[in-house]
Amino acid sequence: MLCLRIPFPAVAAAAALALGGTLLAVPAPAAADPAPEPGAVEPAPATAHRFIVKFADTAAPGTDRAESYAQATGALDASVTELHETAAGSLVVTVDKDLSAADTAAVVDTLAADPTVEYVEPDVLLLPSAADPNDPLYPAQWNLRAAGGGANVAAAWNTGIGERQVVAVVDTGITAHTDLNGKVLPGYDVMSDAEMAADGDGRDANPRDEGDWYDAGSCGRTVGAASTWHGTHVAGIVAASTGNGTGISGVAPDALILPVRAMGTCGGYMSDISDGIVWAAGGTVPGIPVNPTPARVINLSLGGVSTCSPSMQQAVDYAVGRGAVVVAAAGNDAISAHRTQPANCSNVVVVGAGDRDGSRARYSNFGSLVDIMAPGGSTYGDAAGGIMSTLNSGTSQPAAESYGYYQGTSMAAPHVAGTAALLLAADPALSPAQVEFLLKKTARPLPGICAPYCGPGLLDAGAALTAAVPPFADVPFGLAFHDEILWMAAEGISTGWAEANGTVTYRPFQAVNRDAMAAFIYRMEGSPPFNPPQKSPFADVSTTSQFYTEITWLNSRGISTGWREANGTYTYRPTTPVNRDAMAAFMYRYAESPAYAAPQKPVFSDVAPGAQFYKEMSWLVSSGITTGWDDGTYRPVTPVARDAMAAFMHRFDSRFGQ
Repeated sequence: MLCLRIPFPAVAAAAALALGGTLLAVPAPAAADPAPEPGAVEPAPATAHRFIVKFADTAAPGTDRAESYAQATGALDASVTELHETAAGSLVVTVDKDLSAADTAAVVDTLAADPTVEYVEPDVLLLPSAADPNDPLYPAQWNLRAAGGGANVAAAWNTGIGERQVVAVVDTGITAHTDLNGKVLPGYDVMSDAEMAADGDGRDANPRDEGDWYDAGSCGRTVGAASTWHGTHVAGIVAASTGNGTGISGVAPDALILPVRAMGTCGGYMSDISDGIVWAAGGTVPGIPVNPTPARVINLSLGGVSTCSPSMQQAVDYAVGRGAVVVAAAGNDAISAHRTQPANCSNVVVVGAGDRDGSRARYSNFGSLVDIMAPGGSTYGDAAGGIMSTLNSGTSQPAAESYGYYQGTSMAAPHVAGTAALLLAADPALSPAQVEFLLKKTARPLPGICAPYCGPGLLDAGAALTAAVPPFADVPFGLAFHDEILWMAAEGISTGWAEANGTVTYRPFQAVNRDAMAAFIYRMEGSPPFNPPQKSPFADVSTTSQFYTEITWLNSRGISTGWREANGTYTYRPTTPVNRDAMAAFMYRYAESPAYAAPQKPVFSDVAPGAQFYKEMSWLVSSGITTGWDDGTYRPVTPVARDAMAAFMHRFDSRFGQ
């Protein structure tokens, strides 16, 4: 998964001190990390020759910085060169020799102790989080279906397909592909190392993936490897075209891909990846034109075993502050996600990988930081168990387009990124926190096995879209009793009003009239068969009145007897608002007037023993249907608003429903 492991304790302490404990939240390590599963690779100790250094604003340029560098590297007989400034105002510097782990620690410690330095950290290499693919293409996308470990994506398309939402893929870049053509925005190559970029220069406006292959002996590996075309594979999962008679379908087929090339041969430097995040979100990066199409979703299918660095955290915080949902792969080391960056950064949606059966894939990281699981696949023994997406057939440089199966948390993350795009297309006003809440709230239990903890469940794109697009135009996400009102709609208890503009409203703050109350209770009962009397029992309710069936059913059950008038008739007063005391009586009678002894001491300060419906109101509290207001009152003669009525009915159903 990665080339380097940082920070060791000295680096972590320096970073934390540099930030003064305000920007970087370093997660506490687990009490005992489970042993890695077979195949998990423990990274080597940290070594580096590039560093990210943030000098204090009061530090003088030039000579003073040179003195700081000389003091840090003097014993190593090495010199320091400043490469470029980052979006956070830090400097990326390089030492002209490879350093051992001890030398790296010494450089960090010395610079961190310099009063002119705010913080310093090795500019570590992060790598794609895809596990190696092993078999040829098999045309089946189990990952988009509802069965097993699929993400139920097809159900979401009934609501939307991610209409023109911009998803940044910070990765190895992108190659031309029929399934992606026409939806790739002008991105950027933020790689500052020309040799790793393999394109003859440093940062430029061409995000084409030039290949991340390497020879044996390179990148600290004894065996060489072909190019992965990792960014192209991730982009296809997010937004490959659907309905074009070619290839595959993406999670959000109408979304737009913003390719940000930050990784190449041997991976990508954290400084470049951090700048890529800032650029993707619309921020300013020295020497790079501002991105004209800021992303609402940023996918990070990459990582390394290290504490979340100041540079990465600042970049994530900036993007989230601009309204972007940042999605990060949990990592493929079969260890706690607390140990992998950027998964252990704050404000990211951390995605673990599940296999075709809905169990945690054996390579996937796990633990309390995992926000959600998504299909990552498992190609062990069966290529079709992986995630099939867009690829390129070149072994080093780009060649013909192709398709292929990969496995990894790299494949799981873009399922979540694509679903985030679907949610934002359905409701552009959603904040990153609200998107995360919806994803987690609608996740379904893993159908397979997870050990240890794997978050709240498996991504369910269809359920997330249903929750994000409420049936009522005037019930936005975040409204008090939002969930209870949606329950009313889902159960058919309330259909709302059809407005002239074609929308349907619930009118949450409008009082509930007595005729509507009858309809609510009748429908909550399941609209049982009932033949209303040919003669109305109420003088003010004709047989042709709206809700005549419901009102007379209520009367037949003894839930409401109405009022006896002076002339001997009974009235129901259908358009009169239901007060909170009468609502308690309706609920108590609907529950078949259970045996209950009201307390002698009042439950509410404004409801004395002997008050009309005192018993019923006290019973409502004992049943958990109401708690009243924080000031200790019940407000018995206040009309019940339709939003509060939804809450009362939902609680009643939870307590007494079948």
